Amino acid sequence: QDAAGPLHTQVDLGCNFFVSAEVPDPQRVFVALGFGFFAELTLPEALRHLERRSSLLQRLSDSLTRDGAKIRAHIRLVLEVTPPPPQGTPPRVLAMPLTCWPRPLTLCPSPRACGSCRGCRSPP
Repeated sequence: QDAAGPLHTQVDLGCNFFVSAEVPDPQRVFVALGFGFFAELTLPEALRHLERRSSLLQRLSDSLTRDGAKIRAHIRLVLEVTPPPPQGTPPRVLAMPLTCWPRPLTLCPSPRACGSCRGCRSPP
């Protein structure tokens, strides 16, 4: 667009709810840096910043994609190498129900009396 005239754009207010906006002087724009901070930059500075940011995010995305592929490969390797359980073997169950893990630490007024907390494990 012509830099001399106003810039018409749309701004996301959140949850993909956009409103129309007009920038009267588009020579300087505010760029979100993150954590609620903004920088007032000229258009060439803003474009340079956004190109760097886009490049950084692309490298991060590529790195996470590679890590995900490695994890998927390890999972497949383990599933292929691990022999299936013998026919008729019941599935494994945890020795302790999930509701008991982690076990809550309770404090009792007279240690060694109740047997329910870790401090009362030994006989009185």
